[in-house]
Amino acid sequence: MTTRTDHAQCMLCEARCWLEVEHDGRTVTKIRGDARDPFSRGHICPKGVALAELQNDPDRLRHPLRRIGDRFEAIGWEEALDLAAQRIAGVQRRHWRDSVALYFGNPAAHSYSAILFYQLLVDAIGTRNRYSAASVDTLPRFLTSYELYGNQVQIPVPDLERTDYFLVLGANPIVSNGSMMTAPDVEGRLRRLRARGGRLVVLGPRRPETAAASDEHNFIRHSND
Repeated sequence: MTTRTDHAQCMLCEARCWLEVEHDGRTVTKIRGDARDPFSRGHICPKGVALAELQNDPDRLRHPLRRIGDRFEAIGWEEALDLAAQRIAGVQRRHWRDSVALYFGNPAAHSYSAILFYQLLVDAIGTRNRYSAASVDTLPRFLTSYELYGNQVQIPVPDLERTDYFLVLGANPIVSNGSMMTAPDVEGRLRRLRARGGRLVVLGPRRPETAAASDEHNFIRHSND
């Protein structure tokens, strides 16, 4: 088959790196960063590269399955959705609405259709038990925004390309790949910040990987008072 290259955007985090995807129409053969994209500049993280392995994984589910004893059989989407609805409704009839919990996270958070569907699902199920990537690891950030700006989703995005002094509080952007800053190759951006005379200062209770690339790191210690 003839191999072609298409351009796509990685949807796995807020960095939104652009990709060059080689494929033959059915199978992805290679994924690399798109060097022509002026924002990500060819940067790609291991998750983006691994999309090819995910696409080609022989164990990847390609249609709904129903378990029968110790085996699985393929069923259609309508049948699968009806079965899931019946089972969930049955659990709630026996144990009340809050017996079912919902979890929402990446990469569904970067899909408009998934977000819209999730709101309908929340209303239909009616449970108070709702969890997300935010409730697992980002609630402090939302609380900080709420206290500062009165809105928990009013997230300030630093302009790393024009910043002269960058203060990192209890975060580790080199490991999180600049999550929430929409900053592909955040390590390179921080390196360029320092190269042009800017300062990178890290504060936190531990010494994260970002501290090794900073001008200054200071521990925050709990008071005994």
